[in-house]
Order: sequence, then structure tokens, then C-alpha cells
Amino acid sequence: MPTSDTAGLADFTLGMTGGLALAAAIFVAAFNPAIGFPLAGLGLGALLWRYQRRERLLASKTADLERSVRHLEAAEGLAGIGRWCIEYPEKRHLWSEEMCHIAGLSAGTAPSKALLARIMPEGLSQLEVTLDAHASDTEPFVAEFELIHPSGGPRILRARARYVFSREGERECVFMVVRDNSEEYASVREAEIEKQRALKLAEEARREANTDALTGLASRRAIMSALDRAVLDAHKSGKAFSVVVIDVDHFKRINDRHGHAVGDRVLSKLAEIAIHQARGADRVGRMGGEEFLWLLPDCDEDAAKDAAERLRWAIEVGTHSAPVPQVTISAGHATLGEGEGALSLFARADKGLYDAKRSGRNRVIRAA
Repeated sequence: MPTSDTAGLADFTLGMTGGLALAAAIFVAAFNPAIGFPLAGLGLGALLWRYQRRERLLASKTADLERSVRHLEAAEGLAGIGRWCIEYPEKRHLWSEEMCHIAGLSAGTAPSKALLARIMPEGLSQLEVTLDAHASDTEPFVAEFELIHPSGGPRILRARARYVFSREGERECVFMVVRDNSEEYASVREAEIEKQRALKLAEEARREANTDALTGLASRRAIMSALDRAVLDAHKSGKAFSVVVIDVDHFKRINDRHGHAVGDRVLSKLAEIAIHQARGADRVGRMGGEEFLWLLPDCDEDAAKDAAERLRWAIEVGTHSAPVPQVTISAGHATLGEGEGALSLFARADKGLYDAKRSGRNRVIRAA
């Protein structure tokens, strides 16, 4: 980007040229009889001294300016910030050496229109849209755009920009300080990926905690939570609510005779049959071992007994025709009483289950 050092060097050159020309004129005058030697003798030394002094001052200012430019470029390099200026109305692009580094270009590469179209096939229009949107802004604004870096793929550049206006209010140029923001974007993307991964793991953990791994039914924790909510809903709505507690008859005998792997297949088959017997709003969960809990909202005592009997019969028939040992179940059912809590309801159904077992198994008994 042209800076004031270039102008200073030009002034210095013009000063040198003018000084030499004037010195030559004085030298001619010194030997011109029409002017006279005394004038030349008195004025030549003073004028030469003045121009030598001016040359020294110009050289000192030029050196200071060059040093300031080097310091600025070093600071830009350390900060990773480049300067980019667009002059209006011709839209001439100028930028600093650090912009060449940011863009992956050789030092001194000028931002020609052909170059910008090549390295910013999408980014140039992105930048222009943002600049046009802020065409009348007098305050700084931010622009982000893409640049294709030769070392590999697109880079995201972020510029803080500000317009310079003429006294008539016309845009003279927009000045931008630019940095490569790709790593920050990559960090944000990585953080988002990690967040999604963590959410997925949390969801899987929640699902595992709420799902019985063997049968796919609700776990004890999940089914008891569902029981609490269903009891509250039933009390609010005034609708009937019933539960059925199920236990496989002589399950220990199956494990001892056929092994635990076969016992697991029996439980999986029982869960499959229970799901087919359940209605859409029902929930079935495994309490642990061979015991299951079936929640039946909007279901009175008689309907609960019929549902439990259908399930008992379906399991007896279904396991007879399946490649697993045939089993039967015992079940107890209970219907929610006025003001009754979830634990009390479950305890009554569970007592009905054990009454069924004591009565000979393979039967359904209503809780007292």
C-alpha cells in the first residue's frame, strides 16, 4: 500500500533536482560579467549551504519514515493484521505486505482485479455486499469473507473497516484492517461438534438408564417414574387407572435346566408378547429379574382383569410355539383408589401377584 514514505522520497528527489539546477544557475551567474562576481561570491556559498541543509533534513526525515514503515510492518506481522484500502470511485485496491502473507502470495504482489477474482471467487462478492450495505456509515463496521489460500482450501478473513469521506460527503476510500479468522472458526466448529457429541452421549446414557438392555422395555427407574406421573394424571382427570404386576412361573428352574442364555431369550419373548398386548397409551417395564409392570391408564378394575388374562394366555400360547421353553405367568392387578399413591397401588398389585403364586401359579388375582 503506498504510504507517506513514497511521497517523502519524491519530495526529496524533486528537492535535489531543484537544488542542483539553482546551484548551476548561480555558478553561471558567478562568471557572467553582466551580473558581477561580488554577488556570486556572496550568494553562492549561502545558497549551497541552505540546500545542503535541506538535503540533510530530507534525508533524516526519509530515514525516520522508512524506519516507521518497517516498525509498522513488523507490528502487523506480529499481530497477523494486514492493511487493505479500496479507493473510490475507480475501486482501486491497495494493500500492505502482511496482506500478501495472509493471502499466501509472494511479497509485493499487487491486488489486481484478476488476482482478486482468482483467490476470492465467492469472497469478493461477499465483501462488496457488506461494503455496499455500510456505504453511508461513518462508524467502523465488520466484514467477513472467504479467500482461497494456496496452501489448502478456503480461509475466513475478518476485517474491521471504516469509510473516509470527502468534504462533499462522497466516499473517497474504505480502509480495512484484516486478519485470518479461520482458526477461531475452526475452534467454534470443533466446540459445536464436541457439544453435539456430548449431547448424543448424554442422550444415549439417558436412554440406557431408562431402557432395559435385555428386553428393550422401560427400566425399573423409568417405569416407576411413569407410574408416579400416571397416578398424578389420573387423580387430576378423575379417570380410572390400573396396574398389572407379572412374574414368570418357575423361572429359576428354566435357568438351572437350560442356562441363563435361554432364560434371557424367554424374557425377551415375554417382553415382545407384552408389547403386542399393550395399547398405545400403555407402558410396560421390567422391574428386574423375571418381574414386569404394566401400566393401564383409563382402565377400570374389570378391564384390567381382562387385559391381564389375555396376556397370561398369550404368553402361555406364544412361548409354546416359539423356539424357547414354554412358560406361564402369575399376575396381580390393582385399580387406583381415591387419594391413593403410586407406591401403595404397586404394593397392592404386587400382593395380588404373590397371592396368585401361592394359589398355584398361572393365574390372575385382583388385589384386595
